[in-house]
Amino acid sequence: MTKEVKVIFMCNGATAGNDGSVVVKKDAKTVPVSLIKAEQIPQGYTVESTGELKIKEIDGKECVLVTLKKIATSKNVTVAFYDTVNNAMLSTTMTIAVASDAEFVYKTDLKEALPGYEIIDNGKNQISENNRVVMAVKPVAPEEMRNVTVTYRFSGSNGFITDATVDVPMSKKFLTKAELPAATVVSGGYLFDVVPTTNGPFGINDLGDGKGEVAVTATIKMHK
Repeated sequence: MTKEVKVIFMCNGATAGNDGSVVVKKDAKTVPVSLIKAEQIPQGYTVESTGELKIKEIDGKECVLVTLKKIATSKNVTVAFYDTVNNAMLSTTMTIAVASDAEFVYKTDLKEALPGYEIIDNGKNQISENNRVVMAVKPVAPEEMRNVTVTYRFSGSNGFITDATVDVPMSKKFLTKAELPAATVVSGGYLFDVVPTTNGPFGINDLGDGKGEVAVTATIKMHK
């Protein structure tokens, strides 16, 4: 005598793909994972469950729950850089995600710039067995900087709180909240953090002679 047991596939607490089924003895209390046929496993997943799965009643049917793991569809590749002017490898590397079956990495795959260098490699770079590629770069002259004074004022009253300075490239026209220099003030013997009330962007007013200024409305909060 046998019975059919419903197989419910689960991944991260949710069902995945279509249900399957197995046939076991009538008095069976568990189902071996090895009994589940490969063709029933949803595509893009691998089985994490092992051993014997306990049969439980769900919605009036005998079932087992099989835990799945999603198969990675991407892989991380380490990009190293070779300085063609100084004939040396840089200590700086980047990690990028590419398709799991990708064989090459291109300059356009990089999502960020390499400070102080220009990437001159425009070809396709073979991904090695250890998921690594090397791209050619050359040093670039550092951009001239501007010293910007950020003045923090209370919203509404426009009262002065404090100011702080930050150096930014001359080509930069705005600052974001994350780029503002941190500032604190002491009041009544307590230390307070200065917290901008908006995220910006905050326009930089060019004062000439390598200097600039930014006005930011802010509030203060007790320093933790």
